[in-house]
Amino acid sequence: MPYVLGIHLGATATTAAIARRDGSRWAAAVPVPLAAGPVVPTVLCKVQDGSFVAGEAAQRQEITHHEWVARGFTGRLGDDLPLLVGSEFIPAQRLVATMVEWVADAVAHRQGHPAEHIAIAHSATWGPHRTRLVHQALVQLGLTDVTLVAEPMAVALDYAAKQRVAEHEPIVIANVGGSGFDATVLRRRERGFEVVGSPLNADHPSGQDLDDEIFAAVRAEFGDRLDALDLADLNQRAALAHLRAECVRAKEALSHQSGVQLRVELPGLRTEFALSRSRYEQLARPHLERVPELILQAVQSATLSPDDLDSVVLAGGTARTPLLKQLVAERVQLPPQVDVAPELAAAGGAALAAVQVLSTDTDQGSVAETSVLMRIEGPEESFDDDAEPVEAPRPPVDVEPLPLEPPDEDRARRIKIIKLSIAAVLIIGGLLLTYFLPNNAPLGGVLSAIQHMRQ
Repeated sequence: MPYVLGIHLGATATTAAIARRDGSRWAAAVPVPLAAGPVVPTVLCKVQDGSFVAGEAAQRQEITHHEWVARGFTGRLGDDLPLLVGSEFIPAQRLVATMVEWVADAVAHRQGHPAEHIAIAHSATWGPHRTRLVHQALVQLGLTDVTLVAEPMAVALDYAAKQRVAEHEPIVIANVGGSGFDATVLRRRERGFEVVGSPLNADHPSGQDLDDEIFAAVRAEFGDRLDALDLADLNQRAALAHLRAECVRAKEALSHQSGVQLRVELPGLRTEFALSRSRYEQLARPHLERVPELILQAVQSATLSPDDLDSVVLAGGTARTPLLKQLVAERVQLPPQVDVAPELAAAGGAALAAVQVLSTDTDQGSVAETSVLMRIEGPEESFDDDAEPVEAPRPPVDVEPLPLEPPDEDRARRIKIIKLSIAAVLIIGGLLLTYFLPNNAPLGGVLSAIQHMRQ
């Protein structure tokens, strides 16, 4: 059955969803597993044949072959310096495109055929330059039927598919991601949403901040053991990685459990560390208290007040945290809306964005693209509204260093001989002048000339 694919390419995690077409009707978007579950780490590992493995398989290689593993590349997009992976420098956009290709191939293998269209939900910080780089990298891999959509827009589309949002009503999308936070005000339009005001982005709070707080609590109990670890030892490095993973698991479990037991397995030690939700909330509160304040800043940038909002939607796995929902409700005076699987909302919205694109193709005027959606169809590219249409793809330009002629060693040798010969003549002339001239005053000028020739 035909389907479209939505991919949420997060800084630390990647998810996917599909929407199937039955005749002229589209079913609701549903998550699709990429490996053991619907969420995989945004991690790549280059293998011996030059190809890449991704997700959990790549993450497992980080302990033994960390120099061949790439992570955090979505945040490096647009940097002048590429990332060093093994012995090769690779631009961030190529790694982004490779991760998308891996997801598309994994889903196509599971479904039995490729998607009709792919939509990628990406960071709200990506501007035209970054999306252009990703577009070009995807085309080089043969992925041409692709739409890019900012993450807040994707979450809003997913939310509007499940809850009614009245025309012209503003909503706030707030996402606590693995590596940062963003809040965006959007206004409902007939066919989608438009951004109002200025999207707000901050490095903190993040899911990583909360992981670090739990790890700090474990360190307070087992600091001596952790300080004694020899990270040059493979087994001890693996033990530390497993403990870090336990902290992430504990954070996720405490969103719906009153307490959790962390497995602590270090050299000469195998025990458990108990962490209650109340203790976790003490650690997390300083970070989570920033969320409602940042939401209000985004609302103010849109020249709105909290009373004007239709809803506040929290996205990302951290949105499950009961304390976060409580803090937002108290400060914004509006109970936040949280999906049953908030970490999958952006992927579902991306799949709906792909449905919109195909609906536009097959039924002109039925679904209009919003200004936040950037349509990518094949290698054709035009980013200037006033530019003439491009009839054919522009051939790629390979930038190579300007060839420089090697130095002419024979010519340099001849010049050196000439200089030495002139210097010798001047020296002999100076000696003769010393004997035959009664006043040796001119000798200084001769010697200065000799010194100049030597130089």
